[in-house]
Amino acid sequence: MERLSRTSQRFSATQTTMYFHLARPGLKLWLTVLLAVTALNLPALARAQASQQNDLRQWRNANTDVGRFQRGHIDLLKAERSRGALIERDTNLTTGSFKEDPTAPELTEELARKSALTLHADLLTGQAISSLERSTRDAQLLALQQATHKLWLEAVSAKEQFNIQQRITEAASVSLELAKRMEKVGNWGRNRLIDVEIGYQSARNQLLLADQAAFNSRQKLFAQVGSELWRLPNALPKPASLAGLSELLTPLEQQLADMLARHPQFSLLEKEALYYERIVGPAMLEQWRKQLDVMLSASFSLTSAIPALDRTKILWNHDLDKAIKARAEALRLSIKTKNDLQQAREHLRAAHTQASDILNKLQNLYSGAEEEALMRYNGMFISTWDLIAKAQTKMQSELAVAQAKRSFWIALTDMRAFLAGAPYSGPGGNVGGPDTNSSPGKGH
Repeated sequence: MERLSRTSQRFSATQTTMYFHLARPGLKLWLTVLLAVTALNLPALARAQASQQNDLRQWRNANTDVGRFQRGHIDLLKAERSRGALIERDTNLTTGSFKEDPTAPELTEELARKSALTLHADLLTGQAISSLERSTRDAQLLALQQATHKLWLEAVSAKEQFNIQQRITEAASVSLELAKRMEKVGNWGRNRLIDVEIGYQSARNQLLLADQAAFNSRQKLFAQVGSELWRLPNALPKPASLAGLSELLTPLEQQLADMLARHPQFSLLEKEALYYERIVGPAMLEQWRKQLDVMLSASFSLTSAIPALDRTKILWNHDLDKAIKARAEALRLSIKTKNDLQQAREHLRAAHTQASDILNKLQNLYSGAEEEALMRYNGMFISTWDLIAKAQTKMQSELAVAQAKRSFWIALTDMRAFLAGAPYSGPGGNVGGPDTNSSPGKGH
């Protein structure tokens, strides 16, 4: 019975199979085609799955690379550039007029002055017979040294500012590269990319200006020292401490007395005034002062003539005329020297205060703000662009420091030259060579 039952089951299955083949002939064909197509698409499916895994692996690697750097995307882009990755290099960062040979000797301020004096050796060998000739030669040598020192300060400061501007432009270039990538993947719109491009173009223009300024300043200095086989220092030194500035610690009246005592023209005028005053005597001088008071006390306006001296009321002679003239010139020279001294001292004090504040206070605040932003960035509280903005602000403060140092050292140079007998040209005076046609009579 069991054998018969199994035989019946096989017969039923056979019937069912036969019925399937007979009743549904199209279904078999459809299943066969489906299996064939599936078999043909297996490589494509495998490739798609591998591509997805590769994209996921690249995404993970990218995030790992970003995480390895303290400033994330910023440092990653810089590292790719340093490794020579396929990133468009900005040729404006590497080409320009200002280039130096790193193996050339460094031109210090002392070497610059010695080279300039060597180039003008005729000022050292000239025979000065009279006191006027000696004064003229001394004034020319002093002007030469002052001009050379200021040209050296200008050139070194221009190089320092150029190097800082290079870093600012490099940061702007990295920002632009990052913005392009964000716009390419759709994270940013075109309008935000344009804003970054505008900032980059502005930084590049400033770099071109800094390059020209550095080149021109260096060429002026090389013309002054007579050689181009030099390399400039990278930066100016920090301002001297206020406690070490004798130019500001010495009382003004003492400085004025010392300057007038050494001034050749003032000494001559003072001697001439005293000589003729002794000749005319105190009585005649007193008469002159009384007549002067009468003239000045007369009522007159800008449109009316100033009363003239009535020589019938005073014993007038040529000696009195020379005494009055010499005394008036000496008085005007003394007043002008004192006024220039006050300006030079206050300008130096202001330049020192500004440089010290920027260097010791403002820059420290910017550095602290950048460090705080970096910690907040690593904690994912701010974006990459917030960190970039803080870094750019700090670099701008470095540029302000370089400019403040330049202003201080030029103010100190002018102050020291003025105390030594050079004329004071005022804040921001011209930087140039010695005036060989100047006379000591054009002093303070």
